[in-house]
Amino acid sequence: MKMKQQSSLLILSWVFLIAIPGSLAWADDLLTGHPRPSYEDVEDIDAMATALQKSLASRNSYSFSRGWWGWDRLRCRYVDGGRKSGNELKILAAVFRGLILDWHAKLEAKDEGDLMFIFYTTTSGDKVKRKLEGDDRILRRDYHGGGYHGGWGGAARMRIYEELAARGVLSDDEKVRFKKIVFQSLEKRFINFEAKAQTAYNSSYGNAGGVALAIKLFPDAPQAKQAQAWLDRIWKDFSNFGDWTEWNYYPYGPIFLHGMLDIAEATGRIESDRELIKSVGGRCLEFLHGGGVRGNPNSGVRMRKSYESVYADPWNYGYYDVEQSARDGHFWYRMAQHFEDREFLWAAEQVTLGGRTARGNASDEYWSAYKKRFGWFSERDILPEIPRGTASIGLLSPEKQKIHERIFLRPGRLPGDPTAAFFLYDKKDRHLDNDSGHLYEYIAHGAKLLHSSGKYNNVYSGTDLRGGGVGEESLDLLLVMHQRHQFPIHPDRKGDERDFMRRGSIKNLAAFSRAENNDAEDSFGQYAFQDYYGPGSRWIRRSVLTREGILVVADHYVGGEGLGEDYVAGPVWHLAVSEKSGESSDAIKIVEQKENWFDAPAFAHAWWQGEKVR
Repeated sequence: MKMKQQSSLLILSWVFLIAIPGSLAWADDLLTGHPRPSYEDVEDIDAMATALQKSLASRNSYSFSRGWWGWDRLRCRYVDGGRKSGNELKILAAVFRGLILDWHAKLEAKDEGDLMFIFYTTTSGDKVKRKLEGDDRILRRDYHGGGYHGGWGGAARMRIYEELAARGVLSDDEKVRFKKIVFQSLEKRFINFEAKAQTAYNSSYGNAGGVALAIKLFPDAPQAKQAQAWLDRIWKDFSNFGDWTEWNYYPYGPIFLHGMLDIAEATGRIESDRELIKSVGGRCLEFLHGGGVRGNPNSGVRMRKSYESVYADPWNYGYYDVEQSARDGHFWYRMAQHFEDREFLWAAEQVTLGGRTARGNASDEYWSAYKKRFGWFSERDILPEIPRGTASIGLLSPEKQKIHERIFLRPGRLPGDPTAAFFLYDKKDRHLDNDSGHLYEYIAHGAKLLHSSGKYNNVYSGTDLRGGGVGEESLDLLLVMHQRHQFPIHPDRKGDERDFMRRGSIKNLAAFSRAENNDAEDSFGQYAFQDYYGPGSRWIRRSVLTREGILVVADHYVGGEGLGEDYVAGPVWHLAVSEKSGESSDAIKIVEQKENWFDAPAFAHAWWQGEKVR
């Protein structure tokens, strides 16, 4: 199969400034690289803070949703460092004043101060503009507030305010202004707490943390009772089911998971619902291993070309090249703190730095980064510990529903151990359509050998595919298709009513699920689906992953009567293309192969794997 090569267009914007010689470089030096890995060597922190505050306040827009997460990690770094760095505190104050207090004053000067909101809004409109009911003025996204997702940064804003107020940094007038902003942001003209999301998923939980902390700090705020009732509803939905159902892990998983902790911290549930929170962390922990590379259902996980930025600033860069890469590591950091859990700390190290070698070795730059990022744990003699974990059936809602969600094949989770993972869950989801039955991860010797998932690649809007577009939903599973369809276009494409939609109609047969190891540490797995492409059809897949990393797959398929004789079935594997560098044109071609094994390069390698694995 040929892979479509992607190209990027780099647009360079030139800005010409007239300045006194030397002044521009001085100002640029004050404003670049924030939040910085360290502020200890800044010669004039007051000048930097003043310049940063003015620069932030003068912006035309910024992301109210995602723009505060890095500043919140700076707050965490300051607090966990023993609150010793006065320079970090001054930078936090500059950011808070520039992006909230001065921003509000700027809007007030235009008679728009009452349009600013720092949580989310349920007003009507689109992603760019919204309109208050009974008001002709327009709410501009990332200018007056952040739209429906604007509350994703709310918990960060409230935590920074809480820290600045506790340290005596803010004046009485500044605290009065912020209270005014909080109160108007919670008014019903901005938020109807009975509208929009009332269940547990990334949008609601991303928004909820700021609201929860706001009504804790300001219990007399408008709609405090309605806000509390909404928080109780979305938490009840979560606790009754015992989990949440979203599988596009990057970027939505960390958004939900941070929101879970934000709500729990602000409402006291971090203690009262401790077992629930830990069980969700335990399920997500199963997704991780020591392979140094990763796959997810319907969520691509790219590797970085270089790890210099990660080692230089592990608070703001993560190991994987994904959206908001540092957020995942910070979720595990928070979990490890709350539970003083060594396995959660191991997870934080894996997604932040990539994990150590099988012998526990790493470079000097790696150890320096570990010390900078995880010093709080080192001071308390809390060291990472590799979780136990062999072949197993991964459960959704492990304490309550016990739904078969995944099958993991692996001898363990040491660096270099092979692992293969299959996705079983058979219900539709906002960001997950045709993924049931997929082999979404096959890794051995620190190399990703199979993984075809990508964001939105299997999600439809009407009869049109929202993303992907190269047939990823056809790959790494058993494909059944009508002979009139040209591969790799999936039979479900364009709403073809003559073919059977798999998602929402197939049924995972939990009684067939198996996952076990033998004494030689080989792994065996089995799963089955009923009504797979049509009523009465059944697919059973059996797999063996040897200790050496060889994956053997056998499929058994019985078609129902509705399929007739015009259908073909078979497994389809998504292989990487060889690099062109140093190879002949014939060497990079993918040709028909009669053997039942494949010779292809790996998609990616762990930082510690110096050899090219095939």
